[in-house]
Amino acid sequence: MYCGTNKTALQSQRQIAEAMMALIREKPYAQITVSELCRTAGISRQTFYTLFTSRENVMVFSLQTRCGDGPEIAEPPKGEGDALRSLCRGYSAYMLRNRQLIKLLVDNHIDYLLYDSFFEIMDTCDCFLPGIDPCTRSYAASFYAGGIACVARRYAQEGCAATEDTLSELLMTLLSGRLF
Repeated sequence: MYCGTNKTALQSQRQIAEAMMALIREKPYAQITVSELCRTAGISRQTFYTLFTSRENVMVFSLQTRCGDGPEIAEPPKGEGDALRSLCRGYSAYMLRNRQLIKLLVDNHIDYLLYDSFFEIMDTCDCFLPGIDPCTRSYAASFYAGGIACVARRYAQEGCAATEDTLSELLMTLLSGRLF
């Protein structure tokens, strides 16, 4: 994916992402071709492949630009359990803010992109489990990203009806291990 600063390239990226979102609202992701995406965006295939590697890459870009870098963690952790509570609140709010895109990902069977996005955020954020050895931290990021992505999938499958408080408490219960 293009990560430079050229204004024309950045505008073309946005056009492609907007075209993808328009098309995915009309028909299944699996039926959207790169050629159709280029036609809808008004760009050439050469431009597409200069900016993106695949349709999936466009969805990752859409996820990053529409949803930002992840949840906003409202308050820094102070005591035991506060870090997890803050993480759960942040991701619950994130799910509500981005429920339409999450639903599109789930409906099109590409919600694994949520896991990939959540994992990358946690694995590269210095605030996630600071002071833990990198290997353990990476496994923890994978575990939490998987759990949160699965809850997001279920949330979408059930019609995005749960409240932020309900999602936050559910995540807290599941990720803290209180059920065992």
